[in-house]
Amino acid sequence: MAILTRSRPPASHWYQADGTPVHRLPVKGGDGDRPTTLRDAKRLGLYPSVTSILGILNRPMLERWKLDQVALATLRLPKQSDESEEYWCTRVRDAAFEQVEQAADLGTRIHGALELAMMGQPYADDLRPYVEPVIAWKQQSEFEIIEREIRLVNKAEGFAGTADVLFRFGRRGMGILDYKTRKTKPEDVVTAYDNQAMQLAAYAATYWGPENIDRVLAANIFISTTEPGRMVVVKHEHLAADWQAFRMVAELWRYLKGYDPRTVNQAEAAA
Repeated sequence: MAILTRSRPPASHWYQADGTPVHRLPVKGGDGDRPTTLRDAKRLGLYPSVTSILGILNRPMLERWKLDQVALATLRLPKQSDESEEYWCTRVRDAAFEQVEQAADLGTRIHGALELAMMGQPYADDLRPYVEPVIAWKQQSEFEIIEREIRLVNKAEGFAGTADVLFRFGRRGMGILDYKTRKTKPEDVVTAYDNQAMQLAAYAATYWGPENIDRVLAANIFISTTEPGRMVVVKHEHLAADWQAFRMVAELWRYLKGYDPRTVNQAEAAA
């Protein structure tokens, strides 16, 4: 009989009005915890993260990649004679996306190492090929980091999130950076996806103010996990349009989810 598989519920990130993350909650009886759900968010008046809101968008390239992974997994894991089709499908899906968890773990480690390196603190030696190119680029760039890993809450638009780096440059320049890890090939031209520009626009408008959005320099720092040492900086030049697009997606999210954290928190504030 096939080995039992574990369920992986989709994760959503949530925040309290003061920016405290509430991504997980204790299970009844106090034995462990579980992902926070939409029902929990409605009960507690939580704000959805920027990435959770953008998660409602269809991403054709990502969907095609998922289908490819499932198809490849069926070749590695043929159906056994004593298992049901439902059980086999679950086993295939779990195996197909194990590498996603592994990539996420590496991405988390790289992200943590970058945070330590930016503060001049030591980090794991095996992560140096990923971190050192970013540090070298930062040293060559003339900007001053003013915030790292800052939690932002936009009560007017009803969302929250955590920004990687906020910086200033020149006399009045404002900027924001976001680290992303990605598998690449030497022939690949690395570009940002549409939702990544909107993510930065949401953070920038929240921190710097929507009235300054045209003045903000935003960029993704893409770090290759398959070509150690390769780093690509992708700048976003239409942040005002990206901000307006994100606001429309947020409005659609509220409609689809039947939940508007702005009204919940406004009612509590008035009580």
